Amino acid sequence: MKPAILALTFALGLGLAAEAAADDAPGQALRPELWFSSDADGNETSKQALGWDLRRVDEDHWLGVKLEHARFAGDDWSRSENRLYGRAAGGRGNWRWKVDAGTNGEDLLGSASLHSQDARRKEFFIERELLETRQGVERDLMLTFAGAAIDLPLGARWTATALAGLQDFGSGTNLRTHMRGNLVFAALPEQGISVQVRTRYFRNSVAHEGDYYSPEWHGEALGVLALRRNRGGYQWRAIIGAGRQRNDAESWRSARLLEVGVDTPHWKKAWLRANAGYRDTPVVGQTGNGTYAYRFASIEAVIDL
Repeated sequence: MKPAILALTFALGLGLAAEAAADDAPGQALRPELWFSSDADGNETSKQALGWDLRRVDEDHWLGVKLEHARFAGDDWSRSENRLYGRAAGGRGNWRWKVDAGTNGEDLLGSASLHSQDARRKEFFIERELLETRQGVERDLMLTFAGAAIDLPLGARWTATALAGLQDFGSGTNLRTHMRGNLVFAALPEQGISVQVRTRYFRNSVAHEGDYYSPEWHGEALGVLALRRNRGGYQWRAIIGAGRQRNDAESWRSARLLEVGVDTPHWKKAWLRANAGYRDTPVVGQTGNGTYAYRFASIEAVIDL
């Protein structure tokens, strides 16, 4: 992407952000962040970032910048780069939006989303990141994922969620079509416990492209037990799931999911969010050979100034 286009896009993201940041009595905050992930193919990604909210009203209304150091590595290769982001969140009426527009000096990176806050929650999103495989890093392939989702209340305790999206791999050939659907039953709402069925299906227009997982199609279905509970100022989250998965070249096999997370209460103008997880269903940065395994951990802090 041309530098002029990058600069224009970056400035546009900041300009849109500034509109929502013009609230009364804003403060400032520092936001250190850590991310690590690895998969069964030996690919690893680590990111260390420091954000600075120049204007911060609350969790939904802020404007700032972020400096990030990212490292992508495999068994016998690695690449590191520094990134600069302009980012913000805001909203009007029933709608909320978030922009995270950045660059590594060559390419546009980041994400943007817009969602409503009503019972039929609608969301529109786009994400752009480096394809985290050896060929993706060496060829500087940008992974772009855009789509929309909606929540559909089905009664006092039932909710369905549907998502549709398109994913481009920067190669100019393969375009992946995504479909996801979840059915959620609030089994013990006073305890924050729900039972869910999660399904996912995607199809590649060009199968077996590059060194990432790209069969003609992949499908999976998992039964999930989820917990989200507030206690003593902490919010605890846990998800455990099991089911089946398959693609055009393999028969049905097991699928598992485990995620845990916590948000701490504010303590001396600071709070912390931590998440970790494991799944043995495939992610983009996998070849599809052998046993799938994807692990991640992240920590984010907000320190009010």
